[in-house]
Amino acid sequence: MSLFLIRTMLWLASMVLLAVIAATDLRDRIIPNEAVILIAISGFALSLVTRPGSVWVSLLASVVLLGALWTLVYRDVLGGGDAKLIAAVTLIVPPDRIGLLLLEIALAGGVLSVAYFAAYCVLRRAPVSQCIAVNAACPTSGFNRFLRSERARIITGQSVPYALAALGGVCIYVVNECYRCLFATSCSL
Repeated sequence: MSLFLIRTMLWLASMVLLAVIAATDLRDRIIPNEAVILIAISGFALSLVTRPGSVWVSLLASVVLLGALWTLVYRDVLGGGDAKLIAAVTLIVPPDRIGLLLLEIALAGGVLSVAYFAAYCVLRRAPVSQCIAVNAACPTSGFNRFLRSERARIITGQSVPYALAALGGVCIYVVNECYRCLFATSCSL
């Protein structure tokens, strides 16, 4: 099997798994440890294939980042699953691009947080009769059940599904790297 095919399969597996994690976090507000471990394994394998000389630097950076993020978990700024997921996805990128990935995740998280805050402001001011009508609309539909539960989470100020931000940040990274690869300035994919 060619190196290009192996790298492509590992990237694809990582992206699909990250999308599944984001969907799970959106639906249940939980990030399964097993899925985070699979992302870490995929990132480690990608490191071994693409940059075997710096795989230990990637691991060390991921562990140090997890420790730093855990202080945010301790202060209830970030969820534990979110911290583990962010540390795991850093294994996907080269060590010199971890800062860029973290910036992209933070930007995606900022957009997500602003969207949730705007939804909170709108839904909080919605008239009670409108809220009852929304809750009564088509209760058997799975999508409508999801919308009702998400609305309730937003109104009560519950957590933002930050795995969506991790997915968004990795997607931004991949798009930027594809652009770099296309114009051969530098390519880490």
